Amino acid sequence: MNEKRGLSPLMAVTMLLALTVMVFAVYVTEFIRSHPPSSPIRATLKVEREDNTITITHLRGNEIGYAFKLNGGAVLWLNLVVRKNGENLNITGGARVGELTDGVINFGAGSKLELPVGVESGDEVSVVYVPTGQVLVEKKF
Repeated sequence: MNEKRGLSPLMAVTMLLALTVMVFAVYVTEFIRSHPPSSPIRATLKVEREDNTITITHLRGNEIGYAFKLNGGAVLWLNLVVRKNGENLNITGGARVGELTDGVINFGAGSKLELPVGVESGDEVSVVYVPTGQVLVEKKF
């Protein structure tokens, strides 16, 4: 019997392996580019309450890019999170920045985030910059 092995199967395996490595390299490059190393942020924020609303005001300092996303007044925390007594707030509606209730928010100087959250005496509200875990403001009522 004459057994001949072709070059085609070997080349196909090599090509698939090369394609897999290239796709992985592109994915890793894009991931690193979209998640740069984080350094502490300099921002001065103020937390206030009135009735059943917490207002967080960005007074000065660095803009917080991709801080959070509003979707019909619901909040998806991204680079910024507001906590009450150590727990992330789960806001399902009623949040706004000015008149905005939809979109990705870059939270910069002059911005005011209004959250429909009741705060009682003894409650502690903190605002944390997620990439570094830095507490930007903390207030006990």
